[in-house]
Amino acid sequence: MDLYVKYRWRQEPVIKGVSAKFAGKHLVLGPNGSGKTTLFRALTGLTPITSGKILVDGIDLDSIYSRPGVLAINLSEVYSVFHLSAYDHLRLFMDLTGGDLDLALKMLEDLGLSVELLKKRKPWELSAGQQKAFSTTIALTSRAKHVLLDEPFEQLDPARKSKLVEYLREYDGVILLNTHETWLLSALGDWSTHLMFEGRIYGPLRAGELIKASLILGDVPDAVLKFEVSNKTYSLVRGELGKPISKLITLDRIYELSLSQT
Repeated sequence: MDLYVKYRWRQEPVIKGVSAKFAGKHLVLGPNGSGKTTLFRALTGLTPITSGKILVDGIDLDSIYSRPGVLAINLSEVYSVFHLSAYDHLRLFMDLTGGDLDLALKMLEDLGLSVELLKKRKPWELSAGQQKAFSTTIALTSRAKHVLLDEPFEQLDPARKSKLVEYLREYDGVILLNTHETWLLSALGDWSTHLMFEGRIYGPLRAGELIKASLILGDVPDAVLKFEVSNKTYSLVRGELGKPISKLITLDRIYELSLSQT
């Protein structure tokens, strides 16, 4: 609650007073550079916070740090700690977390990583897309109650994106997923969603409601949600006025829209 994060003294905070409660299946949707990854790193204790408090199931994060079965995240740095093959890393983390090795191998196969490939390469020798699929699989199959997924669809082809969506829908636990890709609003329409811009968070709205909204530059009184980008106020409204969120493809286009409406 009221979370601030900055990396250097006198630097403007990267996370600016974020207060939110995440439960069930949840999206954090924002452009690249909005602070999504820094927020996730803070929520898992990988980045020190400047001020505020992080509670997991009502318990301070510091009290449960490193306790298995509570939190998992798909950042590659967490799962590349020994001079072992990707396959041996996978087995190690499944043992440490009580995870499901068979499910992990099936999921990796669905995402394009065969057992043979995993045995031949270290995690850091995989391509960027393969590393993200590898760490996402470990996070989702570790049986943690809370899973944080940072841009898990990066560099996946459409067929494998569809496969991953199926695994997300089937997951029995809390998922907090960040992305800049708006197509997920349709694929995960029943998920709760926050928007994130420039270190601040707005919402929540249901994803299925958000995909039907349109974006207007300015403060509209009956807007379903308002937010600020580059010192400009935007309003999300129902109806045909404005630019449909679904047409933006990614929220990086917000800045292009801002320039076109100056």
